[in-house]
Amino acid sequence: MKSKVWIFIFALLLCNFLSPAQMSQEQKRQVIDSLCIQLEKCYVFPEVASNIALYLKTQLTANAYKAFSKETTFANKLSLDLFEISGDRHLKVSYSDQILPKDSLNPFELSSEHYLEQGNFALRGNYGIDKLEVLNGNIGLIAFSMLCGPEHAGDTYSAMMNYIGHTDALIIDLRNCRGAMGKDAIPFLSSYFFNEPVHLNDFKWRWNNSLEQKWTYAHVPGKRYLDKPIYIINSARTFSGAEELAYDLQVLNKATIIGEKTAGGANPGGSIRITDHFECFIPFGQAINPITKTNWEGVGVLPDTPVKANLALYEAHKMAIRQLIPTTEDEEWKFRMEDFLSDLETHPPVFQRLKFELKGFENAKTVFLTGSFNYWASQNTPMIKKGNIWQVEVECLPGTVQYQFIVDGIRILDPNNKETIKAGPYVNSIKAVN
Repeated sequence: MKSKVWIFIFALLLCNFLSPAQMSQEQKRQVIDSLCIQLEKCYVFPEVASNIALYLKTQLTANAYKAFSKETTFANKLSLDLFEISGDRHLKVSYSDQILPKDSLNPFELSSEHYLEQGNFALRGNYGIDKLEVLNGNIGLIAFSMLCGPEHAGDTYSAMMNYIGHTDALIIDLRNCRGAMGKDAIPFLSSYFFNEPVHLNDFKWRWNNSLEQKWTYAHVPGKRYLDKPIYIINSARTFSGAEELAYDLQVLNKATIIGEKTAGGANPGGSIRITDHFECFIPFGQAINPITKTNWEGVGVLPDTPVKANLALYEAHKMAIRQLIPTTEDEEWKFRMEDFLSDLETHPPVFQRLKFELKGFENAKTVFLTGSFNYWASQNTPMIKKGNIWQVEVECLPGTVQYQFIVDGIRILDPNNKETIKAGPYVNSIKAVN
């Protein structure tokens, strides 16, 4: 049985499973009718839910879904239509070839089976910790792909914070982080940066008409990281709970944000069963920051220092050393810090220009290139049509580049490149960069 993992401000894109069956018009109608019922019942903005329902039913009547006969392509098309009307990047329909479990009345209530599966998912992903190291200059670096709550990651995050506790500054890399698993993930991690409880955020829940405050913890296991510079680096793909961590610490003047404007998904929710095989992630809460009285929905988290995502770590490292040098009393260490900075400035990252082309698709409205070079941001690299060829050049580090094209919202492999690589549940086209 597919795990129904309730995610708080979470947007990890789980794999859809292909099915050889072709969907009938009646099956599509059943999915859309059920989806509209759940949206009007649960979605955080009732008026928007009504607009979505009207649009989907109109599209169905107009036979606009005729070409989408596979379950996965139909789910993708519905997701595109949800975004078209709502502008909400959290709204996403997905398909499972296994029968989905029944929903709980409490969207944050997990059965023991699902709790165990959620824990295993977090464990196999190393609780979202992709990298943990100390850079030259005694600068700590933590790179996350997701953020986990204390119920699963408490011991691991405690050990992580102990490991970087001796460093003089910290860089948190959220460029590949798509969200948070568990409604307490952000308060738990943020608690390491405050000595006393701090009001982080409020959440207005539609599902039970309540207001919930989120504060940092009075006690956390392991060392707190206090009174030291913190830098958060983002990309256009940084999303959801990762954005909340950046937004909260920026508003509280606890961190400097470097990189690109983030994707802009603020409102929390969970995956709701639509039919036996279709489900939809539906936001049923609204984030309200106690200081700004708003959130980052649709606008993203704006960087204090805007740079391309592929240069964000480099710039953050330099910035951290520059900030530490004037406060360093040990003259020998200060000389070494100046040497580290000089070496960084003398040896910036070297990128190669790489041209991508997509032939055909003359009737496409938009074509984007996405890949490892831009942290898989979906709308950062538009392609320009020249004749019957879509073209763009991008900067890439030497090595192997993974990529896909996004044609009118649909991801495709490069039809003129047979070289591919399997990355987890996904298959991507690849090119070598010399």
